[in-house]
Amino acid sequence: MKTLAYMVSVAALLVSSPSASMAQNGLLKFDRNVIDAGTMTEDDAPRTYTFTGRNVSRRTLHITQVKTTCGCTSSTVSSKELKPGAAFKVSVTFTPRRYPGTINTGAFLYLREAAGTPAAKLALTGKVLPGADVWARYPHKMGALRLKQSKVSISEVKPGTQPSARILCGNSGNKALRINSLLLPHYARLSTEPEVLQPGDEADLVITILADKIPSTMPATFSFPVVLEGLDARPSDRTIQVSVSRELLKK
Repeated sequence: MKTLAYMVSVAALLVSSPSASMAQNGLLKFDRNVIDAGTMTEDDAPRTYTFTGRNVSRRTLHITQVKTTCGCTSSTVSSKELKPGAAFKVSVTFTPRRYPGTINTGAFLYLREAAGTPAAKLALTGKVLPGADVWARYPHKMGALRLKQSKVSISEVKPGTQPSARILCGNSGNKALRINSLLLPHYARLSTEPEVLQPGDEADLVITILADKIPSTMPATFSFPVVLEGLDARPSDRTIQVSVSRELLKK
């Protein structure tokens, strides 16, 4: 199964310079800038961690934004106006569901008095183990096939092109899957990469539009269903909706 490796680069930015994170220009100071969240599973409820900071300057400061680095994380701040010497708390909530792997996320705090540059960098570290349902990150279930999404959009379809859209999917069953569609319009193609999905494997479901075969009478924007075959599910439960936006030839 794939993990969120892209979060590692964010973590490096967050924790590479703890001393620099302690304060910017002597404005803020935190009791700690990195919290170890320990080990949890995808099935665990969201957990909230609190960073306590203080205005160590001689002027009133104003928090304009606390920006988290991942959709798995949200944040709140106890006060946005900080008098000199005032303490405040930044609460960072981490939701492990659909985020297995290393926890490397956090929040950037911005001040009106230091516009454009984070005044503090707060980080969470730890580990998330896969939950009981290893396919939970694939919310759309079509028989044994699990998909990240059941709708796709293909835009900027131009004459002479064959643009495509990809849907990450996986075989959650115990038998190999061969996916096709018998009712595709003549200007569309469907394939999987690889062609055969072995049990437990992931793949790309690829929908390709043959721009030159789209009838000239079709509008600039239109949609059509793709009913997948080779799955043990009702047609309505194994249908992908495809929307297309194309460039019409100028007369």
